[in-house]
Amino acid sequence: MRYFFTAILCLAFLSGCQTQDVSSFWNKHSLDYSDIGSAEEQFADFALLAASAPEHDAMMAMDVLFDKMKQDTVAYYIYTNWIDGSFYTILSPCRNATLYSKAVDRITGDGIMNPNECEPFLKKREWIQYNRKGSLATVPGLYAKGTRTLVLVLDLGCPSCREALEKLSADSQWDGLNKVAVGLGNGPAPDVQGWEYIFPENGRVVFDIQMTPVYFVIAADGTVESGYTPAL
Repeated sequence: MRYFFTAILCLAFLSGCQTQDVSSFWNKHSLDYSDIGSAEEQFADFALLAASAPEHDAMMAMDVLFDKMKQDTVAYYIYTNWIDGSFYTILSPCRNATLYSKAVDRITGDGIMNPNECEPFLKKREWIQYNRKGSLATVPGLYAKGTRTLVLVLDLGCPSCREALEKLSADSQWDGLNKVAVGLGNGPAPDVQGWEYIFPENGRVVFDIQMTPVYFVIAADGTVESGYTPAL
């Protein structure tokens, strides 16, 4: 992942100038990873195109990519790692539940990876479906209708998560919102003032603790107003 996020963030600024058809992308490019940096930048280009393309075209392009990946086991593992980084990770501008689900369908169906290797992808496919922008919010133990709510999800064993609480508390843009911190994992309960703290036993069904600290906003009608955003 050395080049990936740098490349994809740079490409995001150039996306308005890109006219390449995503559906033909992998018909024009090989999976030559002898130069891993160039291959990663090429994939970043594809990810950006796919995330902004019509869904049908992007799904077809994913199938073409996976068909090529199946011909080279090493490529399969390399590109699967990049797919995970682009369409799942919250740091990526290409995070996309539909494309990630499509990728997981192929990963679990192609027979290249064993069940233990597939399991983390299946779990991530579940997590990415929750709290998508415009969907009804899902936060175990919280009824958020009636007021705008800022939700911060944190790992109780992560020292930097307290910094996220303090950072969001000091940011005036959140003044007037109900603030709820969802604690996952093990560790002492935070004591930053101005927050309601909940510690749902089934929190990990909804939230990926590896992605914390992350926040999002729930509108007064109970729908997700903004998607997951890194808190630090």
